[in-house]
Amino acid sequence: MVTMAPVSGLVDKVYFSQKDPRWAGDRLGPTNDTMETDGCLVSATAMVLGNLGFETDPGDLNKRLTAVDGYTNQGWLIWSAIDKVTANAATARYYDAVSNEIIDGCIADGFYPLARFILPNGRSHWSVIIRRSEFGYHMRDPLHPSEQPLIFPQTVDAFKALRCVGLK
Repeated sequence: MVTMAPVSGLVDKVYFSQKDPRWAGDRLGPTNDTMETDGCLVSATAMVLGNLGFETDPGDLNKRLTAVDGYTNQGWLIWSAIDKVTANAATARYYDAVSNEIIDGCIADGFYPLARFILPNGRSHWSVIIRRSEFGYHMRDPLHPSEQPLIFPQTVDAFKALRCVGLK
């Protein structure tokens, strides 16, 4: 195991569950998918925007994204829509690779890493990385409410995609 220096964490005051009854039944954009079943990325992005100071929640963000055609026909988030729904105050960085260096760089820049990984049931899932320590990545997971961020039990190699959202 490689010893790593802890990276400063990001503000961690806002948590949302995709299963919250206030928005669990809301459809994602033009699809029949719901926030409860497929809204992890919208819920995670709402957490990020809330921590950055925006007044939003997953239901509100979903409505805003839908209004600006911020989803593909499959219900995937169009990343440039983050700029639109925040009046160009926030933006998303898109990466073709995933590495500790990229994640640490995003955190150092005040950008929240959103990581996609595969759940044990085979489904794709997104969570927010708050910090990294010698124990691993500390994450807020929209499927699992917790008092403190959960520690991701695998290495960065388990992440399949990475986007970082922060202020411009």
